Amino acid sequence: MEMLNQITENIIHELKVSLELPEDFISLEHNKNGSKTVWLIEPLTKTKSKFVMSYSIKSPTKKSYFCFEVPNGLIDKISIPETAEIKKIKSNTIHTFLNFRTWNAEIEKFIEDTITYYVEHFKPFVRFGCCHRCKECSDAKKCLHPDQFYAKAFFYKENPENGKIFY
Repeated sequence: MEMLNQITENIIHELKVSLELPEDFISLEHNKNGSKTVWLIEPLTKTKSKFVMSYSIKSPTKKSYFCFEVPNGLIDKISIPETAEIKKIKSNTIHTFLNFRTWNAEIEKFIEDTITYYVEHFKPFVRFGCCHRCKECSDAKKCLHPDQFYAKAFFYKENPENGKIFY
C-alpha cells in the first residue's frame, strides 16, 4: 500500500507543478478503513468538491488485489487498462470498481489519467461573476485573468470563449 500511496502522491505533486495548481487543490485523504481517497478542493471555500477516486488493497481469499472506486462516467472518458476487471455493484449507483489482480505499470498510468482528467475538467461548484477585466476579455474573446485555474470559478468565463460578447 505504501508503494501505491507514494506513486499517487508523486502523480499529484507532478500535476500541481506542471499545471501550476494551488498546493491545496488536490487532497489525498487517509480513511479509517485503510483506503485512500483523492479529492479536488474548491478554490474559494477550501471544501471537498469532486470525488476523483478511492483505492485500497483487498484480500478476500488471502490473495491480495488492488481495488479502485471511480465515478461511473469515467469509464467512457479515459483508456481503461486491459488488466482491469470492471465491476458494478447494484447498491452503488454512482461508482464503478476496477480490480487489478497484480501490480503492473498500467495501474500507475490509470491513476495519472484519472486524476488528470478530473483536474482538466474541473468546474468549481462555488462560482462568481466577472472580474474587472470584463471589457478586455470581451475584446480578446477569451478570459485574460493571469491565474487561469482561479478563473475557472468565473460564471462568465466561457461566454467570450464561445463567442458570446457582452461589451
